[in-house]
Amino acid sequence: MGSEAQVIALLVQKYGVDEQKVSPDATMADLGLDSLSVAELVFDIEDEFGIEVKVEDANFATLGEAIALVDRYIEAKGS
Repeated sequence: MGSEAQVIALLVQKYGVDEQKVSPDATMADLGLDSLSVAELVFDIEDEFGIEVKVEDANFATLGEAIALVDRYIEAKGS
């Protein structure tokens, strides 16, 4: 399962996001996540992928940006 599918599965399963709303252009607010939920999502992503996201990188606006961030960290980790 690629990072996109894993992040989407996490959003649907843990945060109750409607799969119909999931698209790369969807903002976190579009997906029903507030700032606290986004912070929790970052922690969940770190656990899921074994990465540590820098605070300054955790300010993504869309799902596509979040997935791109995960991919960059995975690539930098060498996985």
